[in-house]
Amino acid sequence: MAIGLIAAVLVAGTTAFLVARHRAGGGQGVAAFREARAFAVSSELKQIDGPYGLLLGDSQMERLHLPTLCGHPAVNAAIAGTRISGLRAVADWIALPRPPEVVVVTIGTNDLTQRQRSGRDTAAEQFRGEARALFADLVPRARRVVATAVPPFDAARPGVGKFYDVAAAPAYSAILSEECARAGCRFVDAFADLRDAAGTGRSPDGVHLGLDSAARDRIAARLEEVACPDPAAQSR
Repeated sequence: MAIGLIAAVLVAGTTAFLVARHRAGGGQGVAAFREARAFAVSSELKQIDGPYGLLLGDSQMERLHLPTLCGHPAVNAAIAGTRISGLRAVADWIALPRPPEVVVVTIGTNDLTQRQRSGRDTAAEQFRGEARALFADLVPRARRVVATAVPPFDAARPGVGKFYDVAAAPAYSAILSEECARAGCRFVDAFADLRDAAGTGRSPDGVHLGLDSAARDRIAARLEEVACPDPAAQSR
C-alpha cells in the first residue's frame, strides 16, 4: 500500500508539473504536456475492445462531449491551445492499437490568432502545408478521416476581432476542405447550425462553441452523416 501511495503521489506530481509548464507557455513545456497527453490517450485506447473513434483537435473539440461515434466508443484526444503543427506531433505520438473506424479533426482556431496571422503573408500557405502533411499522415492510419470546418466566431463580441483574424476563417476552412479531399478524407461543416446569430450568441466568449445537449447532438448528427459507413450504425 505504501508503494502504491508513493507511486500515486509521483504520478500526481508529474502531472501537476507538466500542466504548470503547459500553462506557463514554454515551448519545451508545451511539447512535454502534449507528449504526456498522447501517452495517456494511448493507454486509454489499449483498454477499448473492438472498434473505436478518435477525436483530434483544439479546445473546440476538447470541450465537445461525444462519448460515442457511429455506435462505437470515441476517445477525445484534443488539447486546448493546439495549432495544426502541434496536432501533427500529437497524432504521431498516439499509439493506435489498431486502425480507428474514424478520426475526426477540428483545428484552425488557434492558427487564426492575430499573433499567428499579423504581418505573415505566408501564414495561409504554411497552414495549407501543415494540413496536407496532417491528412497524409492520418489517412493511412484510419478507416476513415473526417475534417470539419473551423468553428464559428462571434465577430460582434468585444475583443474577438482584436485577437483573431475572423475574416480569414472561411479561407482556412476552404484549405482544410481542399487538402482533406486531396488526401482522400471527408469534410463537413459540423457547426453549420451554430453559425447564425442565435448560435454564435450562445458562445461563452465569442470564440468557443456554445454547447448544450441539443447543440452537441446536432454536431454529432452532422459528423455521423459523413463518418458512418452505414446509417444503421449511427448512435443517434
